[in-house]
Amino acid sequence: AKIRLFENKLIDEIGINVPIIVEDHPFVKTEVKPSKPYRFTLLTIGSRGDVQPYIALGKALLKEGHKVKIVTHIEFKEWIESYGIEFDIIAGDPSELMALMVSHPSISYSFIKEAKAKFKSWIDDLLITSWKACQDTDVLIESPSSIGGIHIAEKLKIPYFRAFTMPWTRTRAYPHAFMVPDQRLGGAYNYMTHVAFENGYWRGTSYQVNKWRVETLGLQKTSLANMELACIPFLYNMSPVVFPPSVDFPEWIKVTGYWFLNESSNYEPPKQLLEFIKKAETDGKKLVYIGFGSIVVENPRELTQAVIDAVLDADVRCILNKGWSDRLGSSNKNEVELVLPDEVFNAGSIPHDWLFTKVHAAVHHGGSGTTGASLKFGLPTIIKPFFGDQKFYANRVEDLGCGVALKSLNSKELAKALKEVTTNQRIIDKAKLVGKAITSENGVQNAIDSIYS
Repeated sequence: AKIRLFENKLIDEIGINVPIIVEDHPFVKTEVKPSKPYRFTLLTIGSRGDVQPYIALGKALLKEGHKVKIVTHIEFKEWIESYGIEFDIIAGDPSELMALMVSHPSISYSFIKEAKAKFKSWIDDLLITSWKACQDTDVLIESPSSIGGIHIAEKLKIPYFRAFTMPWTRTRAYPHAFMVPDQRLGGAYNYMTHVAFENGYWRGTSYQVNKWRVETLGLQKTSLANMELACIPFLYNMSPVVFPPSVDFPEWIKVTGYWFLNESSNYEPPKQLLEFIKKAETDGKKLVYIGFGSIVVENPRELTQAVIDAVLDADVRCILNKGWSDRLGSSNKNEVELVLPDEVFNAGSIPHDWLFTKVHAAVHHGGSGTTGASLKFGLPTIIKPFFGDQKFYANRVEDLGCGVALKSLNSKELAKALKEVTTNQRIIDKAKLVGKAITSENGVQNAIDSIYS
């Protein structure tokens, strides 16, 4: 009604009937609310970092009065249900996926060949279990790496969104996250990487997907062109500071801001950790966090030794999350292959929103969630990427001037980077500015507003 009144006023004043394009106003926001609750299903595969944003979104949707279910790997069941969110299972072992990705940091023929050999039967199981878990769904939101969501939504005739933490839609601004070059090659190359990835991804899965569509969903076979991927509403749960929306994004692609999950409220730090933090402060030493998530490495002992040597060389204190050994069958998650010096405290997994208020810098693998957390708290950030979107985020941290991208992980290079981020005032100040901007965002609410619209 307000828009129509505005148009009529213009007609009265200038005598011309003109089309009006209404964009978001900086002071006035149009709110859209559903008239009834819906059953949301959030479908994702991968590591903890792929699941955590969906828990944050799920919590907010529950507050809005909706029913929410997250469909993912069995190892995340207890974590998801602790937030009052329903859980259902899909096939797959995240550690097997992680091991393959680490051994093939970028998409290549050898990667596709090995993936098809190892995961052909898994894709069949993934599609079948995804369909079974999504039966009672009104709205489906999917991480596009899950493969099946678009076809399930077609069969159920329900609204469908994609949500992801890395560049996944065609644009000249950014290359596809799995095809980031060592140097910038321009907009045409960037756009081509998305086209190439879409075609390669579809060719690798199309036979099984179409067989499943016919035999299980009762749908006809489809093609990449018929799927019209560029027309799917997409929610990028990243900060526009880190991932500025490209001018060639259509209106149904939204960069909402990070979907942070506050886990610090229930965290009780061990006494030894608090004493370690206090001693570093008393000794006037910079305190850094080092952790590479749930990656799988061939020689965890060698990596641990490199970290120890770098910390001693840089003369800092380190809170260590030695997750690179935990996924290789160790029965004790706090077990270490080497005796750690007094300068290093092996803390295991700690909520980022508690720990990152206590340290001066962070070193990690560049996963989207960990990168978002370290930047949110204004920490100078060192990223050593291993695969996928991690290289993209390493480059973005350097572009923003708030961190360092490590090309190789050895004690010499890590020590040099640690000295840089703990002493270079330009990096320290820039990280604080980035953190202030990210803190002002409300990514989860922005996502919900986009869904409603």
